[in-house]
Amino acid sequence: MSWINVDDKHKKKYDRDFVACDEPYERKYIIDTIMEAFPYFNRQSVERAVDHCCKTIRAPRPRLTFLNCVKDSIGKV
Repeated sequence: MSWINVDDKHKKKYDRDFVACDEPYERKYIIDTIMEAFPYFNRQSVERAVDHCCKTIRAPRPRLTFLNCVKDSIGKV
């Protein structure tokens, strides 16, 4: 599964254009979806990347921009 597929899966289920970092269910969904698509990632690394991007990208956070941030941040933060 590619990053675009992760984005599409989220879009189909919630049909949102933005990520709401203050919604625990949405953060969990993003982390769970990334872990499902890329099981070789360390969950803590994914969680740290999501936290980093939530702090780095100001609201409203476009989903694609946010997912690109997470992709680029995994293992680096």
